[in-house]
Amino acid sequence: MPLDEAPHARARLAAPRTVAYNGRRRIERFTHIAGRCTVTNKGDTWNECESSRDTFTQRRVLRITTAGCYNQTPTYHTGTAWTADGKTLCFHSGRNGASALFRCDLPSGDITQLTEWAPGMAVGRVAGAAAAYADESIHGGICVAPRKRWVTFIRGRSLCAVHLDTLEERTLIDDWGYMPIGMPTIDAEERTIAYPRNIVPEPMRGADRLTVHVAVHYAAPGGSLMQLCRIPLEGGEEEVLYEEAMCRGNHLQYSPTDPDLLMTDRDYPPRFWFGSDGRTNRVWLYRISTREMIEMPSPSGKTFQVHSTWTWDGQYCLYHCPGADGYHIGLDDLAGNTVREWNSPGWKYYGHVSAMQGRPAFILDGNLTNDLLLWFYYDADQPRIEVISRHGTNWGGHEGQYPHPHPQSSPTGQHICYNHADRGRSDVFVVEV
Repeated sequence: MPLDEAPHARARLAAPRTVAYNGRRRIERFTHIAGRCTVTNKGDTWNECESSRDTFTQRRVLRITTAGCYNQTPTYHTGTAWTADGKTLCFHSGRNGASALFRCDLPSGDITQLTEWAPGMAVGRVAGAAAAYADESIHGGICVAPRKRWVTFIRGRSLCAVHLDTLEERTLIDDWGYMPIGMPTIDAEERTIAYPRNIVPEPMRGADRLTVHVAVHYAAPGGSLMQLCRIPLEGGEEEVLYEEAMCRGNHLQYSPTDPDLLMTDRDYPPRFWFGSDGRTNRVWLYRISTREMIEMPSPSGKTFQVHSTWTWDGQYCLYHCPGADGYHIGLDDLAGNTVREWNSPGWKYYGHVSAMQGRPAFILDGNLTNDLLLWFYYDADQPRIEVISRHGTNWGGHEGQYPHPHPQSSPTGQHICYNHADRGRSDVFVVEV
C-alpha cells in the first residue's frame, strides 16, 4: 500500500536532497576539558585514539573516543556499523550541546566528521522518550551500506543518508510527524532501507513510550498500528510492506544474504515492549514477496525473545530469552525449527547477542557475566565459551542505553566494536581479534 493511502500515516517525503562537500581540513591537535571539545566542522579529521592491552587476553584494545558526553556505535545491533573492508566504523556523538555523525578509520583511529552539528544531544532518546523528537539531534538509528559506503541516520524527525567518502547528503523523509520509526536496516543488495513505523495514538503524543501505564493507550481500539516500510536508498516513494493493528515493533533487520527476507519483532497488548501478551512469540521472519510470517520459536516456551539477530551467512536466527530460571540462548533455522537452545540458572545478567564473523559463535556482552565480552559457540550440543576481552561498562553509568556495549563484529572478523560508559559519559572501543 502506498504511504498516501495508508490509514493514520502521513509522513512528508522529500525528493532526495544532495549536498556536495569538496573540501577537507585536518585538525592536528584535539583538546577537550571535562567532556567539552574544540569546535569542529563537517569534513574535519582528527585523532583521539588510545591503545592498551586487555588484562584478560592481552588483545589490543583501541579507545576510539575520549571527548564528549556520549559516543555510540549503532544503538541496536540490527544496524550495521562497518564498511565491507572492515576498515571504517561509524558512530554518533553528543558534544557541546549538539550531535553529529562520524567515521573512524582503522588502524589509525582517525575520526572524520560526516555531518554538521545538529542542535540537541538526544539525551533520553535512546531510553525511548518520544518527546525527544522535538529537537534535531542525530541519534542511534545508524546503518551502513557496507559496499556502497552510504550510512543512514535519523536526525530529529527526518531519515537521512550521507556518503562516507564524498560527504554528500540525502534527505529521504523530511518529517514523519508523530509516527516515530524504529531502527533502519539496509538490504543485501544495498538498494533499499527498511524500518518499522508505529502509529502514535493522540493521547501518546509527546509521552515517554517506556512508561508502563501508557501501554493502555496502545491497547485501546484504534490505538496501535505497526507498519513495516521501505524506501530506495537513492530516494523515492515509500512502500508499506506490511501492517498490523494492535501490534508494535521497533527492531527490523534484513537478512544479510536475502533481500526478500526480514526479521521483525511483534509486540502485543497488554504489555507490548514489556513482555507482549505472554503467549505469542516475539521474533518472526517476514517474506516480502509472499507476505508470509514465519515464527521463530523457543522450545522452552519463553516467548519474549530479545536482541535477536542473523548469523553472517543468513542461515540462522540467534536470540536469547529472559526468565526466572536464567537466560535461554538459542538459534532457529529459516523454517522456524530450533537447532539448539541452552540455559543455566547462573545466566542472570542483562545483555545482548550478536553474531561473530568467521566463527560459529554468539558475541555476548552479558547473560553469563556483566563485564566481559564472550564468544559462545553454537556448533555443538555442549557450548564452548571463550573470553574476548573485558568491556567493563558500568551499566548504570549513563542514562538510557548509552552504557550498553552492543558489540558488533567487523565483516572481516578482525575487530569487534563496543561501547563503554562510566561516570556520565560513554565511549567507543575496538578490540582486535
